[in-house]
Amino acid sequence: MSEETAGPKKSPVKLIIIILAALVVLGGGAFGTRLILKKRAAAKATAAEQAKAQEAQAQASPGVEASAQEGDDSEDCGDTGEKQEGGEHGGPAGAPVMVMTRTVNLTGPRRNAFLRCELNILFCDSELGKLVSGDKPSPEKSLIQSIVLETLSGKSVEEASDAESREALRKEMKDKLNEQFKPHPPKPDEKEDPKHKKPKRPIKSVLIVDWAIQQ
Repeated sequence: MSEETAGPKKSPVKLIIIILAALVVLGGGAFGTRLILKKRAAAKATAAEQAKAQEAQAQASPGVEASAQEGDDSEDCGDTGEKQEGGEHGGPAGAPVMVMTRTVNLTGPRRNAFLRCELNILFCDSELGKLVSGDKPSPEKSLIQSIVLETLSGKSVEEASDAESREALRKEMKDKLNEQFKPHPPKPDEKEDPKHKKPKRPIKSVLIVDWAIQQ
């Protein structure tokens, strides 16, 4: 009788031990899951902070990024060191415009083929822009007109009709003008005044406002 009564007493103890072991296992798994989730959240927060820091650095020094992405046909004047009219470096108020309207002959199967165009030349060099944007003649103005006319002359009807050729022609005019009017380095006995530093590219852009072919 004593052995039979002792047997049932041991069963609840084993059941309690099994339940406690299961709780320990479940608790350990939940703890591990929470630990993994915390690590992932911390990694995301660190990545977000790094992205914000990089963005803030790019905004603090836009000139570095702009210079890295700057191409041969950049429309940016950059910091010339010369304060333009309007209180800003190269601002709109200090950017004169030279308007040119020209009609040139085009080569092609038809003898009477003409190109009539209007060009607006924008300047980074405000002094050069003032010399050529007015009605008064000047050597600089005559030189610009000669370069533009020389670039336009001799083109075919197909070249004038093609959009890509027209864009290449616009860039060609801009490059020739910048090459002609680029500042010369100071002589050995001269010092460059940083307040009147000339831009490396005096011509900001050559814009085609009107482009009509007559045959």
